[in-house]
Amino acid sequence: MNSATWKGLALLTALLLAATPCVRTQTAEAALSGPEIIDRMRATDKALRWLDDQQNADGGFGDPASDPQTTCEVVLAFASAYEEPGSVQVSGKSPLDCLATQVVTQTNSAEGTALLILAVVAGNEDPRDFASTDLVATLKGCRQPSGRYWMISSDGIGAQALAIMAKSVSWDAVPLDAVVWLKGQQNDDGGWGPLPEEPSDTENTALSIQALIAAGESAGSQPVRDAVLYLRERQTEDAGFSSAALASVSDPASTSRAIQALLAAGENLLSSRWRRCLRSPFHALLDNQTGDGSFEAGLEITAAAVPGLMGRSLLLPGRYLSALKALEWLHTQQMNDGGFGNGGITADAVYAIALCGQDPDGRQWEHPVSGKTPLDSLDSQTIDDYIAGAPPGGPAGELAKLIRAVQLAGSDPNDFAGRHLVDELKDTEASTGRFHPFKVFSHDLALIALHAVSETVPAKAVTTIEEAQLTEGGWPWSWDATTADVDSSGLSMVSLVAGGGPNSPDVAEDFAAFLQSVGFPGGAYPDLATRPEPNCNSTALAIEGMLAAGKHREQPLIIPLDTGGVLSSWDALLGFHEPSGSFAFTTSSPESRLVATLEAVRALVSPLYPDYEPLSEGNATIAGTAYARLTCGHGLQIVAPFSGDDNNNGSASVSYRLAGETSWSPPSPMSKTGIAYLLWLHLEAGAEYEIQISYYDPDTVSGAPIQYLIVHEGKACVPLALSAYTG
Repeated sequence: MNSATWKGLALLTALLLAATPCVRTQTAEAALSGPEIIDRMRATDKALRWLDDQQNADGGFGDPASDPQTTCEVVLAFASAYEEPGSVQVSGKSPLDCLATQVVTQTNSAEGTALLILAVVAGNEDPRDFASTDLVATLKGCRQPSGRYWMISSDGIGAQALAIMAKSVSWDAVPLDAVVWLKGQQNDDGGWGPLPEEPSDTENTALSIQALIAAGESAGSQPVRDAVLYLRERQTEDAGFSSAALASVSDPASTSRAIQALLAAGENLLSSRWRRCLRSPFHALLDNQTGDGSFEAGLEITAAAVPGLMGRSLLLPGRYLSALKALEWLHTQQMNDGGFGNGGITADAVYAIALCGQDPDGRQWEHPVSGKTPLDSLDSQTIDDYIAGAPPGGPAGELAKLIRAVQLAGSDPNDFAGRHLVDELKDTEASTGRFHPFKVFSHDLALIALHAVSETVPAKAVTTIEEAQLTEGGWPWSWDATTADVDSSGLSMVSLVAGGGPNSPDVAEDFAAFLQSVGFPGGAYPDLATRPEPNCNSTALAIEGMLAAGKHREQPLIIPLDTGGVLSSWDALLGFHEPSGSFAFTTSSPESRLVATLEAVRALVSPLYPDYEPLSEGNATIAGTAYARLTCGHGLQIVAPFSGDDNNNGSASVSYRLAGETSWSPPSPMSKTGIAYLLWLHLEAGAEYEIQISYYDPDTVSGAPIQYLIVHEGKACVPLALSAYTG
């Protein structure tokens, strides 16, 4: 892959990071003009649970039978929410399993092939070997001499845009003529339609923007700027987006697609430019969700809405494919003895290779000259020197690395190179519970290794590491140190979980707070808070620690941006990925690639990454705090947030009266979204009103079932003052 193509793959993240300086500061400005990220993620959880409930017996999605198009869209929805699509299962069948049976059907068009590649990559599968098919080669066969991707008559603008994005995420060069062809089909109004010379619409324009950015087009280029202006013309009064010029009402699919494209183009969707009466496009999307979590009770519409709720582009890089590219580079570093340097690095390499599902003792990893494999290197050439050469304090860390690697590679650490590695590790434990007298890091590795071979982790060893947590929430490198570092903290969190702990949930919360205090805005981490820039190794270990702490979809792993978009430490880690497949240590010091690459691979394919678990159900309503939204000439919108009510049988109503009167108006039923009840009120200007909000649920209501607002209306029907109380 050439550097220009790599730039296209990384550009979406780079654009989102560009407006944020590399200092540890974040603003709360986003909260003033858009829904909190917690609201968007609650709505996402409900949408995903609804989708999960629609899964068919073959693992796919569709009504009445699974179809690959819908199944691909659902895979992308789960992946956009940082969930593992392969773990969304019915009777052991996942959507990827279903897609593997429908490759022939889905690849009968260029558009279908490209969408399948996007789903396979996002689903952490290999697009060059999916169901015994090289999907990347199949897509290449769709390319015409003009640069257009075409197989059947319906392959139009969407096919071209998806093909460009599919090429990008699969680490394949995007042909220049493919980009030229797409730009050549742009209509005079700045948009694109389904087919060349057809009227523009929001969906195809949004896809084209994302494709151009993925191919390396500047967000300030004329084609992108014109397309953004086209979408601006499609924005409706509720801050959502309509599907086409003739449609005046927003719809959730168009709104979500527009959100994805505008964020990719570097737009701030929480700024006044994209607000309508203080409402952002995210408000419009949230308000369109139904009480059961779906959008219009439609599979494809609900799946399309999720990436918009999350604020993520369709260009979703795959963790597994990134790890495979790293292993390709690792091949170039292999030495004649089959290893990669000293025993520690070779052990780390064996572990990383095995994590990716490859055999570090198989033909694929035989050195082309000597025929030696990485496991051969550990067995016959480095193990004795590696253990014997351990620094003062003992070989606990060295033994642990070997045990972890050998066990995952399929060999027996109880009988490896004539040594009983597990017993040797056990013998390093002191009466204090420490496996190493100086290094916390070595102690952590020992706990992780014992867990890997299903040995009981001594309770005292777990207590010892838990008690070593510093007041700031992290762990030090050595037992007597007083300053926490990210690397030791991440590994200590993993070791605690491996040992069956921690004993208190505060441990994980304090750890997360520590990481949040030292992390950079883009999601990357330094080893020490005093460092001027982050590094790959620390970012990878922070991710593993957060996964162990159960923070895979929470801050600090997920970072809301002031633009309305979302970044994560995964994005930051991939920011260190180079075109060669290696990972740089830091931007300014990329030379230390070997260790950085191995650390990155372990994080990318970490076994700690959790399976998808639907949002837990609760049928009783939990009332939130009701409030009123400012509007522009359309009255006052009353918002009554709630959670629970997963059987969807609750309701809410509003009554009001002029201040000083004793009689309330008849209750008006509120409409129900996924996370709130809504009602528009048209009240007399220049008057003061009392408003009563009543929640009802036969399964009970907790919180405040009856709440009141006092509103002073101005001449423009905008509240001049607002207060609330409950009763």
